[in-house]
Formats: sequence, C-alpha cells, structure tokens
Amino acid sequence: MLKIIEIIGPPGSGKTFISNELKKIKIDNKKIFFHSGQKQTNRFNNLNFFFKFIINLKVITTIIIFYLIFSKRLFLKKIYKRKFFFRICLIIYRDLISIEVLKKTLTHDKYLLMEPGIIMHFLQDYFYTKSKISKIEIKIFNKLFVKSNFIICTHCNHKLSIKRVHYRERGLPQRMRSLNLKEKNNVIKKSINEIKNYISYSSNLNLKVIRVNTSQNIKNIKKIILEKIM
Repeated sequence: MLKIIEIIGPPGSGKTFISNELKKIKIDNKKIFFHSGQKQTNRFNNLNFFFKFIINLKVITTIIIFYLIFSKRLFLKKIYKRKFFFRICLIIYRDLISIEVLKKTLTHDKYLLMEPGIIMHFLQDYFYTKSKISKIEIKIFNKLFVKSNFIICTHCNHKLSIKRVHYRERGLPQRMRSLNLKEKNNVIKKSINEIKNYISYSSNLNLKVIRVNTSQNIKNIKKIILEKIM
C-alpha cells in the first residue's frame, strides 16, 4: 500500500531539504520517495479525461469545504498588509492536484512526500496572527482532512531557522517578504508554538509522528526516518 508522509515544520526548519534528501534514496536501485512539490504535468496529462475530471473535482471540493468549515481564518488580523487569499487558494490547488496525481500513479511500494501538504496549509495562516488554532478546530480538521501514514516534524534552533529563511533558493515565503526582522522572528516563534499545539492536540490521529532535528548530520537523519517508516 502507498504510504503518505507529510513534512511539517516552521519556516527555515529544513522541510524542503529533507524532502530532497529522501528523494535521493534508492532501494534495489529504484526510487522509493516521490515529492509532491515537483511538477506532475506529464503524469497528469497521461491520465484519461475521467480521472482528470475526478481529481479536479475532488481538489476543488476539498478547498471549498475547508474554507466553509474554517472560514474564521479569513477574518483574522494578519501582520502582513497584502491580501494573499486567492494566491493561497491557487497554491493549495496546485499542491493538492500534485498529491492526488501521485496517489493515482505511484505503485503501492512507494512513499509520497507531501511538502507542503494539507496540514501545513491548515497551520500557516496562524503563523501570521496573534490568534491561536483551537483544539476543536484541530480535531475536526484531522478527522476530515488528514490521510497521512506519517508526519515528519522538522525543527532546529531559532537562529538557524532565520538564517535558512534568508538564504533559501526560492527566497523568503511570500507572506514574509514585507516583514521586518522582528516580525520575521515573531512568525517563526509563533509557527513553533502552533505546530507544537497541533501535535499535542492530535491524539485522534492514527499515525506516527517522527521528530527530526535538521541541524544534525543528514546521514543520521535519513537513517532515523528509514528506521521509523519501514
């Protein structure tokens, strides 16, 4: 059976780095990890019209239901000034399409790395506001939306997170680009707290959480992850 792994963590904690490193792993000279962040245009185009329609319908329905249930987040006061709602919807749509295509096309002995996945999209709005996600919201979200087998939760020290955020290839996250240094620090601190709360309130999830300190040696990190998931 295809195993689904979602990677979550604060900005700059090494989520994409871990995904890229896991993608390099081969067993019997075959790739076993596939990253949802890669474009899946060829895989999508190779599907017939019926499956394309079903995938699009499923993703659009998921996004609509998500925002109907968790509409409160649309009215929270954020620390950034620009409105990112439609851009965020497009990013969620793109990411969920990629995930659904991989779920449809990967064989059962593979691992799908979701980064970012639905959990990070659920949490990220609260990185930029003083409000906190409630326990009941987390319980509802987990029951309706989380389908992962594993969560890899990345973390490192605060200074390293700030440094990584500024030097990452894709540049700063869109919502952090207009923030000053103090605000960026606050976003990272808030993200750490929200992720901790999410994990602590997610006892209703039937999955394994793997905590990874990304300041450690990458060989050790990969060894730990492989031991936990296999």
